[in-house]
Amino acid sequence: MLKIVLIGAGSHSRSSHAASLAKYVADHPGRIELTAVCDLNIEKARSFQKEFGFRKVYRDFEEMIVEEKPDACVCVMPVTLVAEMGIKLLELGVPTLLEKPLGVSIEEARCLATVARSTGIPNMVSTNRRFDPCLHRGLEWARQQGFFRYVRASILRHQRREPEFIWATAFHCVDALRDIAGDVADFKILPMQGGHATWFHLNLEFRDGFSGALDVIPTCGCIEEKYEIFGEGFRAEICVGNCPQPRVRCWRDEEIVVDESLPSDLPGFIRGGTYAETEEFIGALLEGRSPRPSIQDVLQSAEICFACVRESS
Repeated sequence: MLKIVLIGAGSHSRSSHAASLAKYVADHPGRIELTAVCDLNIEKARSFQKEFGFRKVYRDFEEMIVEEKPDACVCVMPVTLVAEMGIKLLELGVPTLLEKPLGVSIEEARCLATVARSTGIPNMVSTNRRFDPCLHRGLEWARQQGFFRYVRASILRHQRREPEFIWATAFHCVDALRDIAGDVADFKILPMQGGHATWFHLNLEFRDGFSGALDVIPTCGCIEEKYEIFGEGFRAEICVGNCPQPRVRCWRDEEIVVDESLPSDLPGFIRGGTYAETEEFIGALLEGRSPRPSIQDVLQSAEICFACVRESS
């Protein structure tokens, strides 16, 4: 039985990661133990203990690691602490599922990746779009149709004016495109400035030989995140689980052959992919393989996002 600890008892940890761990315990009895939860606010940790069934609570994560000797850790930190905590946990030898992004700068992200490579400790980044059920369904269908010729994505938000949006949130969209299409060979960035926040258009060339595009529009008055995949005679259109209406529609030879939506009562941590992500992390450790995506797997996504920051400055 794997001993799992959780660091961070904030709102995102509650709605996504703790909820996923508790459901995993219920769905797979005897595979894992929720050994401990740690937060600087001990009352928050106690609240998690009561709600999700963690055995113990801590304020000091290093004390928790020494005392409990966990088999794995889920770490949900503010973005300013992600790289620092990830490095400490890997150097302590703890297999870790780390909340994105990889750091607040490309230097932090690369430092974290270097430590991950040098320690060889299993690691995974919480990029839940890769496990989004709508995206998974659409991508699975598209791959059965033939070769891709073009992919595009857009992430639209309302009043997201924070300058870190491109590397802290739009990171999801960049990484999902790479999951769809593979590593990027070249890209061009068009910043669109002049409003309350910088918008971005990216043209992408993938190593497998086809093209793509991404629009990042954080202040357009609506919430949507959409992916489209095009090939000869087919198209897939996917609105992912954090959209108001998650949906997959697929066309083949002028006919809609797939038109599916997620149930409206599906919990957010399932419809957004976090539960499937948790299954991958725990399943990989139980099977003795490396969980995916790793820090190294998503490093190029961070590099592209921070290139946008440089281009717009």
